[in-house]
Amino acid sequence: MEFSVLGSGSRGNAVLVAAGGVRILVDAGLNMKDTAARMTTIGLPDARIDAVFVTHEHNDHVQGLGPVARATGAAVWCTDGTRRCVEDRLKGASRVCGLAATVPVVVGELVVEPIAKPHDAAEPVGFLVHHDGETLGVFTDLGSVDATVGEAIGRCTSLVMEANYDPGLLAAGPYPANLKSRIASPYGHLSNADAANAVARFAHRKLRTLVLAHLSEQNNATHLARTAFVQSMGPPRPGLERWVSAQERPTRLFAAAAAEA
Repeated sequence: MEFSVLGSGSRGNAVLVAAGGVRILVDAGLNMKDTAARMTTIGLPDARIDAVFVTHEHNDHVQGLGPVARATGAAVWCTDGTRRCVEDRLKGASRVCGLAATVPVVVGELVVEPIAKPHDAAEPVGFLVHHDGETLGVFTDLGSVDATVGEAIGRCTSLVMEANYDPGLLAAGPYPANLKSRIASPYGHLSNADAANAVARFAHRKLRTLVLAHLSEQNNATHLARTAFVQSMGPPRPGLERWVSAQERPTRLFAAAAAEA
């Protein structure tokens, strides 16, 4: 299994996962032109996508959903709550399928498991993607890490994890008070420290790749996110890679590592 964070932030989110000739997207927050261009950048020039799995209905996760589904013929998978919110974006999609938390979906050799998460959306989920002893977790847009998400993180060999904001930058920043409160609430987004503490608490020693995602351009900085994780987890241990994704460019194509025996 391979994966790349094609882009992550408040202007668009998409994670590509591929294995056994199958490609899926977790979220389609980039338009088709940018999705295709970023796939070409990581060595996948044909922009083929078999399915899109939607975490929730917020615009930065679904603004490219209709164009991507129509251009590629990809099936769209989402919870009933999310579907009700994005019906207008699904016109022309070849197939729209329902998701339920903890009920796995098989797409070729990939097994995709939805995980309910705390966020201020209709019926939001994160995902575990399983393949041949590997498990990739995609958990952004959550205001807290509850027992369900924590247990899921503990099963990951690779993890895309939100580190959205630095509390000091958020407090001093230009956002109105109600938006600041929403971001910092248990149903908003994760601070760097909360994300780092959750990974330190729940992640197993089998975790091999950690990619920080959904960093706020207004309320965060790469060095602050990295520092929070070093403070909680110490320097990167042998066998664990740590990366920070970006809004404007994809990460490299990571090979998800299988768990050690």
